[in-house]
Amino acid sequence: MLDKEKQEKKREREATLSERLPPLQLSGLSMQDLQALCKDLHHKIDVVDEERYDIEVKVNKNNTEIESLSQKIFELKGKMKRPALKRVKISADAMLGALLGAKVKESVDFKANLKTVKKEEEKKKSKISSSRRLGLKIRLLAVAAQMLQEENEQKLKEREVALAERVPPLNLSGLSLQELQDLCKDLHHKIDVVDEERYDIGLKVSKNDNEIENMNLKITEIQSKFKKPTLKRVKISAEAMLSVLLGAKHKESIDFKANLKTVKKEEEKKEEVTDWRKNVEAMSGMEGRKKLFDASGN
Repeated sequence: MLDKEKQEKKREREATLSERLPPLQLSGLSMQDLQALCKDLHHKIDVVDEERYDIEVKVNKNNTEIESLSQKIFELKGKMKRPALKRVKISADAMLGALLGAKVKESVDFKANLKTVKKEEEKKKSKISSSRRLGLKIRLLAVAAQMLQEENEQKLKEREVALAERVPPLNLSGLSLQELQDLCKDLHHKIDVVDEERYDIGLKVSKNDNEIENMNLKITEIQSKFKKPTLKRVKISAEAMLSVLLGAKHKESIDFKANLKTVKKEEEKKEEVTDWRKNVEAMSGMEGRKKLFDASGN
C-alpha cells in the first residue's frame, strides 16, 4: 500500500509540473523571438521564485506554531494529573476552634476584618487618574503600530534583497543566436528546478496546516475536560492568616500542632468501644429470637 501511494503521488507531481511548464521549443525561432522568449522565461522564474520565497516563510511560521502548540499540549497534559483530594466542609469558627483550642471564646466577624485589610491595601496602592491611564494606552498603541510598520518594511526589504540575489537582472545585448538558445535552455531548466521546490514546499505547508488543525482540536478537547479555576497564589503563614481573621484579638503565637493533637484526642475519647462478642452471645439462641420478637412487637 505504501509503495502504491508513493507511486501515485510521484505521478501526480510529474503531471502537475508538466502542466505548469511545458517543454521548450526553439526550432525555427528568429533572434527577436528568442529575445522575447528569454524575457518571458526570466519573468516566469521571477514569479515562481517569489512564490517559493513566500511559501518558505510560511513553512518557518508553521514550524514555530507547531513547536509552541506541542509545548502547550505537554503543559496541559502535565496539569491534568491532579492529586486525589478529599472535600472537607468546615466553617471558619470550627477551623479556629481546631487551631486555637479552648482559646477561641467568641465568634469573629471575618468579613469586617477582611474589609479593613482590603481598605488598607487600597490606600497603599498609587492611584492613577483615568485620563492619564487613557493617555498611556494611546501612546503604547501608537508605539506598537509604528514598530509593526517598521517590522513589515524590514521584511519587505529582506525579501527584495533575497530575490534579487537569486534572480539577477537579464542582459541580452550582444548575444548571438546560439547564446540566446543556450540562455533560454538555462532559464527553462531553472524554472523547472524552482517549480519543483515550490511544489514540494507547498505539500509541506498543507501537511503542517493539517497538523496545526489537529493540535488545536486536541488542545480544545483537553481544555474541555480540565477546566481549572483562576486561582491566585498567596504565600501566608498560619499566624498571618489568624491576624487577618481576628484583627487586634490575635496577640500571641500559638502551637497549632499541639492544638490539633488535643482536638484529635478529644474526638477519640468520644467514640465508644463495645465488645462484639457480648452482642453475639446476647442475640444467639431462643433468648435472642425472643428479644427480636419483642422489639418488633413494640
